[in-house]
Amino acid sequence: MQITKRITELDIIRGIALFGILMVNMGLFSFPALYTDSLGAWPDWTDQLMVMLINFVGEGKFISMFSFLFGLGFMIFIARAEKKEQRPVRLFMRRLFILLLIGLVHSYFIWYGDVLCVYSVAGVFLLFFRNSSPKTVLIWAFSLLLIPVFLFLSAASLIGPAFFTEAGIGGVPAKTIAGYVVLIYQKGTMGEIFSQNSMDSILTKIGYGLILPQIFAMFLFGTYAGKQQIFNQLLEHLAKIRMIFLVSLTIGLPVALAGLVCLRMPHDSAAYNIMQFLGSYIGGSALGIFYVCAVLLLLQKASGQRILAPFAAVGRMAATNYILQSVTCVLVFYSFGLGLYGKVSPVAGFFLAIALYIFQLYFSNFWMNRFLYGPIEWLWRSLTYGKKMPIKINAIQK
Repeated sequence: MQITKRITELDIIRGIALFGILMVNMGLFSFPALYTDSLGAWPDWTDQLMVMLINFVGEGKFISMFSFLFGLGFMIFIARAEKKEQRPVRLFMRRLFILLLIGLVHSYFIWYGDVLCVYSVAGVFLLFFRNSSPKTVLIWAFSLLLIPVFLFLSAASLIGPAFFTEAGIGGVPAKTIAGYVVLIYQKGTMGEIFSQNSMDSILTKIGYGLILPQIFAMFLFGTYAGKQQIFNQLLEHLAKIRMIFLVSLTIGLPVALAGLVCLRMPHDSAAYNIMQFLGSYIGGSALGIFYVCAVLLLLQKASGQRILAPFAAVGRMAATNYILQSVTCVLVFYSFGLGLYGKVSPVAGFFLAIALYIFQLYFSNFWMNRFLYGPIEWLWRSLTYGKKMPIKINAIQK
């Protein structure tokens, strides 16, 4: 795999995905969605419509896009390290270790919903596929999606309704815990917030563990794209991209629609749980790939390039923007900031996400016109290579 320059299309896709991540995460930033149903908590029809819309458009789709890009980034990183005659495996392991440290700080000292820890640990296993054939990678990717679905449906069939029993923690109903969580984040002390955030971080990582095969499958789809050099030779692969665009939409859209229909069902019902699982493994994965293909096809048009070009700067400093989203939102929702936790409706949260992202769009373009990397990216890169990297554009020009 030959990599000679930065692939702008990847930055644009990453920048767009970052808005989707913010849109989905806003419900977790502002509301105890880990413990209670957002749909039932907001009776106004506009809020219920917004919850359903975000679930349909965003839930599981944008994390699939990021996971795909992570796997593709692995292949790009390895190829560049090999071209420079560096030690690619050792360098990649160091890169993951630094990512893990960043993720731990983010998870336990800023916001519990961090995904960087999961990526850094799961990313180690990509090294087993470094020299695998594209066909082998693809077989593993599909297996990691389909086998868990088969096992889940088999277990649900054998165990019956007891398999879907909704439970709280330590015998305390989830809704009771949700009320307590609102008080902690809205009015609690720093110590109480830290303690609750640590507990929520553990629960979140358990949740990520349940979809880890799906996340890694998306890593492998990205790895496959890297091995096939699809993003290096877009024009040569346009027919394949159009085919994947149609197939992924055909698979993902019916599953997403079925999940939407089941969203109002009781959370301990078989239909709700089955569609949530299928929505993650099948719907989220397929529509995540559909979104990637849609952006690539839009970028084949001059108008698409003009409209989407500003998103590249957001994508180039995605780690910085991801953590900045968390910092901003905890300051808005937690007691040491504005204390709006539990008070902001889904509709208001959606517009807040738009406002924050517009700021990031302008800030990112301002920053990347002056610097080579975002602040977190610069730190990550410097620690990975063991030396202080230049950050100002004019430093390279000199």
